[in-house]
Amino acid sequence: MLKVLITSRPELHIHDQFNYSSLRLSSQSFVLHDIEKSVVNADIQLFLMGRLADLAVLHRVAQPWPTVAEINSLASSSDNLFIFASTTVNFIGGARNGRSLQHRLDQSLRPDLSQRTSTFAQLDALYLRVLETAENDLEETVPNSTETFRLVLETIVLLLDPLPPASLAGLLSLHPDDALTSIQDLRSVLVIPINPDSAEPIRFFHPSFYDFITTPGRGSERFFIQTTDGHARLANLCLQTLHTLLRKDPCSIEDPWSLNSDVADLQARLDGAAPDQLRYSCRFFCWHISLCEPGDGSLEQLLDSFCESNLLMWLEMMSLLGDIDGAINSIQLLKTWCQKNSTVKKLTADLIHDAYRVLLQFQSPLRLCSGHVYTTILSFSPVCGLTEHYASQLHVPYVVRGQPARWDAKLITTDTQRNVLALKFFPDGKRIAMGDDRGRISVWSSSTGAEIISTDASDTDVVACSLDISADGTRIASSIEFEDAVQFEIWDAITGSRIFRLGDLAPCQHNTFIAFLPNGLELLCWSTNGTFSRWDSITGSVLSSHELPVKDRYNISVSRCGSRIVTICNTGLTIWEVRGDGVVSPLQVHLPRDQGDLSAKMPFLIDPSLVLIVDDPAGLFIPNRFSHTPVKVWDYQKGLESQRMTFRGHPRCVTVCEKSRRMAITTTQLPMQIWDLESGTLLAYCGGDASVVMHAAFSPTEMAVASVDSSGVLRTWDIGPIHSGNNSNASETDSHPCRSVSASRSGKNVVSACSGTRVVLWNIVEQTSLNLDVPSLDGHVIMSADGLYFICNIGEPSVLAPSGWALYKTEPLQPLYTWYSLNVGRSERATFSPDGGRIAVTVPAEGFNHQKIEVLDIHHMKILWEAGIKDRVSGIAFFPEGTSLAVVYEHGYEIFNTLSGGESEFSADWNLGSEFEFGFRLGGILPHAGGTQFLLQNFRGFVTASYLVDTNDPSQITKHTESSRVWQIIGTHNGHEPVFLVHDQMGNLYKKSRDSREFLCWLPPAWRFMNGEVPAVWEGSYLIVGLGNGEIGVIDVDALSHN
Repeated sequence: MLKVLITSRPELHIHDQFNYSSLRLSSQSFVLHDIEKSVVNADIQLFLMGRLADLAVLHRVAQPWPTVAEINSLASSSDNLFIFASTTVNFIGGARNGRSLQHRLDQSLRPDLSQRTSTFAQLDALYLRVLETAENDLEETVPNSTETFRLVLETIVLLLDPLPPASLAGLLSLHPDDALTSIQDLRSVLVIPINPDSAEPIRFFHPSFYDFITTPGRGSERFFIQTTDGHARLANLCLQTLHTLLRKDPCSIEDPWSLNSDVADLQARLDGAAPDQLRYSCRFFCWHISLCEPGDGSLEQLLDSFCESNLLMWLEMMSLLGDIDGAINSIQLLKTWCQKNSTVKKLTADLIHDAYRVLLQFQSPLRLCSGHVYTTILSFSPVCGLTEHYASQLHVPYVVRGQPARWDAKLITTDTQRNVLALKFFPDGKRIAMGDDRGRISVWSSSTGAEIISTDASDTDVVACSLDISADGTRIASSIEFEDAVQFEIWDAITGSRIFRLGDLAPCQHNTFIAFLPNGLELLCWSTNGTFSRWDSITGSVLSSHELPVKDRYNISVSRCGSRIVTICNTGLTIWEVRGDGVVSPLQVHLPRDQGDLSAKMPFLIDPSLVLIVDDPAGLFIPNRFSHTPVKVWDYQKGLESQRMTFRGHPRCVTVCEKSRRMAITTTQLPMQIWDLESGTLLAYCGGDASVVMHAAFSPTEMAVASVDSSGVLRTWDIGPIHSGNNSNASETDSHPCRSVSASRSGKNVVSACSGTRVVLWNIVEQTSLNLDVPSLDGHVIMSADGLYFICNIGEPSVLAPSGWALYKTEPLQPLYTWYSLNVGRSERATFSPDGGRIAVTVPAEGFNHQKIEVLDIHHMKILWEAGIKDRVSGIAFFPEGTSLAVVYEHGYEIFNTLSGGESEFSADWNLGSEFEFGFRLGGILPHAGGTQFLLQNFRGFVTASYLVDTNDPSQITKHTESSRVWQIIGTHNGHEPVFLVHDQMGNLYKKSRDSREFLCWLPPAWRFMNGEVPAVWEGSYLIVGLGNGEIGVIDVDALSHN
């Protein structure tokens, strides 16, 4: 058996890890200061005898030396502290000859005359003698060196990470020999390399020396270090180092899109460009500033200069050093310090705030490529102090439109690649715990979005999960429900190891919940079959168990603190009080008399006295994704209605701020909603992204909220402006995101449709827009190649309702023609002819789910022909010459002759089970030397393939390209060779042909058109995407492309 011996000071967090974690069962604690003092004293005597005897031999001192009485006196003075004995030996051993050796022994034996009575009085006296001797000897050898001695000593003591001699000297602008000479007689308390060029850092032997020299009253005022003043001096030194040594592209990479990992000799380049003092300054200047008192004018001037000249270069260097997490933590400290310091310049505070938001929003690309500082950040950040101040450093201006007007509420976005079932903040607010459908419990950083730990995945799918975290943040309790059992487990929140399993429950115990009591020593567990139990969270033993008197299948809701439980069954609703001793008893409840059946309305317990209920006394409300849900907040103790609200969508998850009375609601609609419970008003939308938010959790400070959507994307939101009464920052995400975009052939004219009734015409060149309200807008728009017309889908949001199309002219803006069929079905596809004179649309036909094509002559407003179609249409398009129309079905395609009244010229089908069973989408029509070919796209899991069909022989289909882990191919450019724009799961945008791929840029999450949920089109030189705030984003592809 392998045993490991670990020694440490008796710090509380170390003690807790060995007593309340998985280490408790596999370790033994041995407290050295509990050993009998005579045993310790005897060990110290042996240590002193051996080490001092070695010194006597080294300096040829006559024996016996020292005497037994002197050894006993030194051991007695040590007060059983080995560090005293070790420091004494090092101090005596620092003598240059035998005579001074005896002199230092005599100094060590001299009694402490200060009459101090503290625990460390003798050790403090020894440290003071060491410092006095070193300074006096240095002054004799090198006159006027006291200031250097004090500066070097203070720097060594306050450095947050020790530096080697040359780097320490560089930080202090000293010669390495001078720096070492100044502290040469401190080797009894400092570990000092002999060689000035050594890479070994200078550090102190024992942390008690730091305590001595920085604690008032423990040492002489002569050597006392005032930490706030010392950190201010170090902050000044770091900022001066940054100003002197930082430069743009320090490693001479030149290509701003080169990945750091692709620079083969990056470390060698960094060794030459970033000496240790620069690396230290980059990592710790913010920390030193945060430890200073505000109001230091010289420090603030240096900070102003850094922010106005070196901020982007610092971001670039932190990317090259691979320390973006450190940059985020550092700038967050600096931001907090500025908020407390009223004398900091507004521009400086704004630049620091912008840098913080930049690091959160763009941490993903910055981890990969330092050049993103001068490309992505300056292109996609909102119009702010940072982008305006550093605008001249933008490498290539390629974002034509889409920069937000200001920072929104979103802080971080992380794809967890998990189906998350539970979400909770740690008590310190710095971490977030998750449980997923593979039974994994994972911990994520709330500031960086990085995964910290994760348990192993289960081989069995998880049905449900509940989480809670102990008050000290060291343990996670989980209730994991499988099809045939429920597991209650306690996990170590630091290591991710399982401490123990509380027990497996019967399969009938579904919808289980788990919660720590505030003392962290007990757990409450309950399930919807009525079982309620208390467990000892340290030993895993059952303390008590109860069966709630409920019948039949029912729902359950639990208050945030676990003190109230709502049970709903066929016999009605009951609210139970959970006392501190685990006793459960029903409360007297006064519910609305006209509420009707509550069993299907999923009330949420939002407060010890408040419950959220769907307001549906007649029982007529049928929840669906598009419904608006009326609810009431009901005080069940008083029997009074508190507030009425109406949510967009049906509630999925409700979480409440206990102090500020804010409520986060996730519903079947996309944006998460923030409500004020006191006034019943909607405060903000946090969303506008592609997937529905499933879970939400407030931070302990209630200034942030975390959400996770159905795709596993974790986001955190700044809701601080809501609490301060300023709603502009948190609520700017539009509740009507862009759902469709289309553009003219040049890309200069664009039409977009938002959820709701808004259609917008955009002129990219003139940067103008025109809004149009279209009743019953169904979210799909198409523009003609010349930009003179557009068509939009209209109808009710249901497959059982009739639908149609509305045709508009753009100049002047006016409606021209409307298709509106009374037949049940959806109108889904439309296309303009190349000359813009005709339009083909699919509309419902007679018979359930049947469709037909109609072709309209736009100039004469006359239907030219119509034809029935045999399958669900996934795309239609005219051939370049306009004489044929291609219709692509999910499992085949058909070509119609547009000049002969819509005669079908050719059709092809593929049977299920073939290579093409997953369906096609029409990518484009392309001319080639022998005629025309059209491009089909086929999606199979994470693989996207494209195929070409030659119209001369439509029965032949040829695979053109295949790409794995590419989210979507969004378009082609007319020409003999198809060219695509694609992006991968990391957001990297490429221009791709059959044989080549050119990297263009990195796309922020809001610009990613994955799975078609973010609309996008490529026309002319412009990539145009529809954004979640109802705006469009435009990238000039030609400005990025070299081909």
